[in-house]
Formats: sequence, structure tokens, C-alpha cells
Amino acid sequence: MNNQSSDLIGQRTQRIEKMQKLRELGINPFPSESKKDHATSHVIENFEKLKGTSMTLAGRLMKLREHGKLIFGNIQDQSGRIQIAIRKDQLEENIEKGQLGWQHLSLLDVGDIVQVTGTIDKTEQGEITLFAESIKLIAKSIRPLPNSITDKETQFRRRYIDLEINTEHKELFKRKALFYKANRDFLLEKGFIEVETPVLEHVTGGADAAPFTTHHNALDQDLFLRISTELYQKRLIGGGFEKIFTIGPNFRNEGLSDEHLQEYYQIEWYWAYANYRDNMEMLIEMFRHIAKQVYNKTTFTTRGHMFDLADDWKEIDYASSIKERFHIDIFTSSEDDMMAQLEKEGVNLTGAINRSRLIDNLWKVIRKDISGPAFLVNEPAFMSPLAKAKDSDPRITERFHIILAGSELGNGYTEINDPQYQLNQFLDQQKLRESGDTEAQMLDIDYVEMMEYGMPPVSGYGHSERIFWFLEDITAREGTLFPQMRRETEELTKEIYPQLSGQKSKPAAKTQPSQPTEPSDTSGLPTRKEALKLLEEYVQEPYQRLHAKMVALGMEAYAKHYGQNEDLWYITGLLHDLDYDKYPDAHPNESLKWFSDWGYPTELIDAVSAHAFGSKRTDTPPKTKLDYCLIACDELSGLLYAYSLMRPEGFVGMQPKSVKKKFKDKSFAAKIDREEIMLGVDGLELDLGDHMNTLITVFQEIEELKK
Repeated sequence: MNNQSSDLIGQRTQRIEKMQKLRELGINPFPSESKKDHATSHVIENFEKLKGTSMTLAGRLMKLREHGKLIFGNIQDQSGRIQIAIRKDQLEENIEKGQLGWQHLSLLDVGDIVQVTGTIDKTEQGEITLFAESIKLIAKSIRPLPNSITDKETQFRRRYIDLEINTEHKELFKRKALFYKANRDFLLEKGFIEVETPVLEHVTGGADAAPFTTHHNALDQDLFLRISTELYQKRLIGGGFEKIFTIGPNFRNEGLSDEHLQEYYQIEWYWAYANYRDNMEMLIEMFRHIAKQVYNKTTFTTRGHMFDLADDWKEIDYASSIKERFHIDIFTSSEDDMMAQLEKEGVNLTGAINRSRLIDNLWKVIRKDISGPAFLVNEPAFMSPLAKAKDSDPRITERFHIILAGSELGNGYTEINDPQYQLNQFLDQQKLRESGDTEAQMLDIDYVEMMEYGMPPVSGYGHSERIFWFLEDITAREGTLFPQMRRETEELTKEIYPQLSGQKSKPAAKTQPSQPTEPSDTSGLPTRKEALKLLEEYVQEPYQRLHAKMVALGMEAYAKHYGQNEDLWYITGLLHDLDYDKYPDAHPNESLKWFSDWGYPTELIDAVSAHAFGSKRTDTPPKTKLDYCLIACDELSGLLYAYSLMRPEGFVGMQPKSVKKKFKDKSFAAKIDREEIMLGVDGLELDLGDHMNTLITVFQEIEELKK
């Protein structure tokens, strides 16, 4: 944490001692009753009316400075700061009421929450001040606030400190609240009704995205966290509602970026007896309304683009723009021609590649240079499984995207209400899923049945809080109060709270057999293809899949070096965390049961068991080269990946010397167990730098890691 004394434990101990002295005096440092007459901003804004009146204010003590028989301080509440002045001869002591006497003020610390009663006036220097007559501690701070906090990771992890220290961030999130209010007020004024829809769904849909899965114990069924509210809102349209909207969280199990989070809020609505043109017209009005209500302006600069929402919104034809730029006809050109154009643009695709994905990436090359405001229109039907096709040309749909600052920030269309056509669109998406496209939409037969009862013409639209992030010109995590991050427990926290349960124990003492033996019986070993299929089935989190592949390739490289069975070592690395997604607390014991039931080789089972020996979740100590290699590759792969994210060039040019500095810096990737890495390295009798270099070389060749 930035600019905080390294003697945190000492300062914390002193504050706890002060708290105990307060208790001995009969003062409760955490009373249940408190009082606050005004927000500090109200007092400052209405000073002329309130001057000379008695009042009680409350907030966090941010400054405290003594000048003989006079003490000045500042208290801060949600609305801002105000000065307080405490005179020795005017302070009333009443221990029974919790009011501190002058001699007790040394027991206060910056960060304490206090309640101050006094008269509002100005000092001789003209500063508005509350002249205290009594002061009461209402919450003791036993951990000192840092002087500043600039590190982004710390801001996100300890947002509660960030908001107190960087008060401009508090103002940012006040604007975010106004942003949602402006959205909601506009829709309510237009006659829309706010409705709720399920977060847990048997079949998820409404977007092309990979979902999160969970398990419902009472029903004993797996469910999905919604990726959109679309299909349930349209069920309500089928049930007779005509103008409805939701504002709430959606979840998409995709990668992190400056523009995307897996959990985010979305505004989505459906409007019966309207089409996409009606929605486009209303959205121009809505965006201008939001801009004026929240920012009192319509011109914005963000992501290197400038746009004015008051300008005319131009329309960009999807197929024509691609044909003009690349001489590609999205309906007739070959996929090889499309791939060739993407390669010329330096676009590298990984994972499942199909026609829709190729076309989408061609469009994205064009999109990044469009500042907007603009609408993308006439998107193809085969890429729009829920949008109604045009009567004049069934190849294209009545769909639009809002384009601002080189990105698509809103999506709307005239909805399909022909149940047979919708079923065929779902079946086409199902084929894509079966071919490996995990983001293709699922078949929701109940939704199709709803339409068979009759659903009126309807247009729907949705945009997420990305709009807010763009208007503010901030990243997704900067614009989210508590962005999802990897769980970490710092070493200092473990030292302060030794009673913590579930913290990772240190590895057992290093043992180095002089000549690890290697069993040779690999009967029952799955093929690499079978192992990859298992990984995709059991591990949904993208990073966990990538981590498994990284470890597998590192293991394979060492198998070649030692002349061992490359398939065995690769597959052991690939499957070592197979149960971690579903059973993180029991890992790897669930997978050990599976491997045994599936008849996998003993050496694979023992290696996976041994890699958790240091955490005391298993009782299998490492014995063989395979065991030590898995331990050596597992944790170091995570550290190297974390370091690659800091470097613009990723793994390219990464040197062991710089990695060693990160290895020694315990605050970097603090969750990585350095001692466990050394257990594996020592067991293989390797040099740490050489081991780092081996893995760096391997990881430079992994497509998903190339920048």
C-alpha cells in the first residue's frame, strides 16, 4: 500500500492499546447510538443561514493538529470535509455519555469516526469551522490510513480506503449513480415499467457469450448465471406487457480487458408494437438526455476519439463497409479470402474459427477508426439469431449497434416473433456449439413454445455500464466499485491474523532423493485429445484452462530433456487442476478419485497428489522427477504469466534476471508460493534461472500468450 508506514503492526498495536484504555475509562469505542444533523456540504453551502447555530456533525477524523490549548482537525463525510476546532476551556467532559475530556483527546487517532457538537462559525482566517463543545468517539480505527494510494491493484482490492483517500473516486461513483438514474428516469417518462427477471437460468441466451455455471442443491440441477435478460423479458411481452425494462447484473465468462468485466450492469428494454427504427430514434434522444443530466454537455473525448452526441448520427452499412475496405462480400466470398485479409491486418485468431467470427473480425478492423456517434445497420441474419430478417432482403436483419469511440456500445433490433424461424435459428446456433463454439447461443425450447402462443411485434435494446466508462474515459475496473479479482491473502495479513483458517501452509521441508525413480507402466493413460476434452468439460474458467496448457507444455519440454514419456508428462500437467473449478477447497482430492475410477496410471495420480503435499491437502510427498517437475512448473507458470501481463511485449524478450527480481519481491503476485517452486527446482537439482528460461522459451510459442 502506498506511503503507509512499514510498522503497520506496531501502529495497530498502539491503537488497540488506546482502545483498551478507553474501555477502562468506561467509554465504549463502538457505541450503537450516534447523531448527525447535517451533511458537511449542506453546512458549507448554507453557512450564512446556519452561522452561530449549534449542531452535531459526524464523520471520519482526517487531520488532527495541536496548538497549545487549541486543537484543529478535519472531519470527512460522504459530502466533503469541514474543519473542527477544540478549545481546552470549552470542551465538556461526560464519560457516562461518552464525551471525551481534553486529557482524553490523545486517545483519538486520524481515521477514527467521531461525533462533534458545537457552534458553526468562521475562524479569523475565514475558514468555516465547527467550534466543538463536546466530542464523542463512535468508531475506533485500529488500522492507520495510508497517506496516499495510487497503485491500481490496491485501489481495487481495498476500495474502502481508496474512496476515503481519493475522494474524486467517490465523486466518480456518485456520477455513476446519476447515470443509472438518468437511464431509469428517461424510460419511466416514456411509459416503461421496470421488471425483474431470473439471474439463475436453466438455459441462458440473448447474447453470444460463454456463461458461468452453478449448482442448485434443492433441485439438484446445474444452472447458468444469465448473460442477458432478453429471453425472459420477451416472455413478458408474450404475456401482455408492452413497455418493460431491467437494470441489473449480467455475467459472461470471458476474458478481462479495459472494456470488459465478467460481472457488469446492463440496461435492457423491450417495446411492443415498435421496430428497430423506433428504438434508434428514441436512443438519440436518450443519449443526449443522459449526457446533459449527468455531465451538462454532449461533447466527449475518450480512447483517442472525440464525438458530440448532439451531432447527426450517421448510419454505416455492415456489408458495404467490409466490401469497400477489403473487397470481401460477406455472403459470397470464401473463408480463405477472409482469413487472408485478417492476416494482412495482423489479426491472429485463436480457438474455434468459423465464418461469422471471420466476418466479425473484419468489421472490428474498420470499427476501431470510427468515432461516431453512428449506427451500424443491416447486419447479416446468420450472425443475428434473435433479430428479424428484412422483408426486402432476408439475408440481412433489422438490427443496429451504437458505435462510439471505435467500439460497439449498444445493441438493438426488431425481434423475431415467428416461432418456426426462431427454432431454425436456434438449431443453426446449436450446430455451432457442437462444432466447438462455446459462445454460440443455446436452444431454449420453452421460449419457442411461448412464441407459438403469439408474441406481438417488438423491438429490444440493451447497453451496459460500458457507456459510463466511455463517457468518463476510464477502464472497466476503474469504473466498478468492486471489480472481480483473484483472491489473495497477504503475508502481513497472515501475520496479523494467525488464526485465519484455510490459508495456504508452507511446503514441507525439502527432500532431495539422490536418484528419483520413474515408473514405466502407463497403461490406462488417456490420449491427448481425450485429456483436452476433459479439460474443456471440467474447467470453465479461461485462465485455468490456459494455466493447464502452460504447465502441460512445460512438462512436455522437461520430458524431452530427461528422455521420459512425453504424453504422460504432458497429460499430467494438463489435468493437474481438473477439479479446481468445481471443488477448490477439496482440490485435488476429487480429481484423484476420478483418476482412480478411470484407471489412470499410478504415476500420474501420485504426481497430482504430490503437487498439493505442501498445502497439506494430501499426504503424498514428492518422490520422482515427474512429481518434482509438476511442482516446479505449476506455481512458476502463474508468476511468469502475471509478469507477462505487465509487459507490453508479453513473454517476448523476457529475461530470467528480471523475473528473479519479481520472484524476490513478495508483494508481486503475493499468492504465488515461492518455497513450493524451490521445492520442485531443488528436487530436480536445477538452477532457478535455468528453469525460468526453459519455461519462458516454451511460453513464447503459445498462441494465446502472444501479443
